[in-house]
Amino acid sequence: MVPGGGLSKDRPPWRPSRAHFSVPVQALAPIYRALFKEEMPQAGLLAPIDPLVWHTDGNVHCQANPHGHTSFTYLAPYVFTVAISTSRLVSLQDRPVPFTYRKVGSSRPRTTTLDAVEFLRRFLQQVVPDGFMKVRHVGFLHASCALPTDTLRLMIVQAHLIDFQPTQSAPPAPLAALCPTGGAPMRVVMRLWTANRAFVDTG
Repeated sequence: MVPGGGLSKDRPPWRPSRAHFSVPVQALAPIYRALFKEEMPQAGLLAPIDPLVWHTDGNVHCQANPHGHTSFTYLAPYVFTVAISTSRLVSLQDRPVPFTYRKVGSSRPRTTTLDAVEFLRRFLQQVVPDGFMKVRHVGFLHASCALPTDTLRLMIVQAHLIDFQPTQSAPPAPLAALCPTGGAPMRVVMRLWTANRAFVDTG
C-alpha cells in the first residue's frame, strides 16, 4: 500500500503524485526479486529453484486507485480471511474432500470434490512463507510514522486547497426486536441455546 504522495523537508508539506505515476514499477521488479531470493535460503527452498529464474525479468503489478476506501475494502477479504472457511467443508471422511464454492456472478452454492493431497496443495498455496506478509504499508501508512493522522489529513487538505469538514457520525441505534402484537420494542431477559450455533431469544 503506497500513498499517492509524500512528505518533503525542502518543499511544501505535501507533494501529491502525478495522475499517472506513483512508484517506479520497472525499478521495483529487480528489488522484489532480490528480496525474494534472500528469503529462500532461510525457508530451505533455494536449491530446488532453477538458477535461470534469478536472471529472468520479473513483473510487478501496480494499480492506482483514486479512492483509498475502496482499496482497503477490496483487500480486506484477502488479508483477514483464510483460503477456505470450515463451514464450506461438506464432510471429512477418507481421502475425498467435498466443499462448496460459488462461481463469479452467481450466488448459488455449488459442490466439488478434491483428493485430500490436492486439497492441501491448493490450500498451502495461500500460506505466506515465513518473513513475508500479504500487504506492506509504505510512507505515512507505515506503523513507524510519527505524524498523527489529523496532521497528515490537514497537510493533504492544504495542498489540494479544498474545504474539509470532518464528518460527524452518530452511533447507530441499538437493534431491538419488536413485539408482533403491539409493535413496541422488546427487552431480552434470557437466551436459551438449543443447539450448536443456534439460540432462541425470549423477550
